[in-house]
Amino acid sequence: MTKQLTINLLKKKGTPSLDVFIKWAITGGRFLVILTETIALAAFLYRFTLDRQIIDLHDKIKAKTRIVETFKEQEDSYRQLQERLLQTKKLNTDVAFLPLLLEDITLLAQKNNISIKSMSVSNNSLHIELVAFDIKNLRDFVGGIQEKKELSEVSIDRIENKSTTAQIAAVISSGVLGKSKLEGEKGAKQ
Repeated sequence: MTKQLTINLLKKKGTPSLDVFIKWAITGGRFLVILTETIALAAFLYRFTLDRQIIDLHDKIKAKTRIVETFKEQEDSYRQLQERLLQTKKLNTDVAFLPLLLEDITLLAQKNNISIKSMSVSNNSLHIELVAFDIKNLRDFVGGIQEKKELSEVSIDRIENKSTTAQIAAVISSGVLGKSKLEGEKGAKQ
């Protein structure tokens, strides 16, 4: 019998520190690779949930946008109605005193022997066409109008002496203050 030859590649029983370090580094490296892959996989799966949430939010936004668009016409008409009601309310409060003002001007004209041809109020302005028989009466009438707190910037736009009929024709204009402006001026004076 022949003797077999054996080769032992293992080192002797005593393990040097380099071998311990390599074994520890390989084990630690495996752990790090597994941990990194687990984190990457978790991030990848979490991204899918985030994408699903984003898609759901976009769907909700589209649905709510459709709802808003269906009510847009109604909202526009509602806002227009509110604006008209506000303007009407303001007009009612501003114009409520006009009949009394026009009556006062008519009485002032009768007192001063003045004939009013026409009197109109538009866009917060008063326009009076009149005929006077005496310059003193015309002056007193204009002075009486200037004393009215509801009127501002009284001016004689045109005056004409008609010698054939012994009359003085005049056109007077003035700004008309609304009730809200009058109350604002009262508050400012106090």
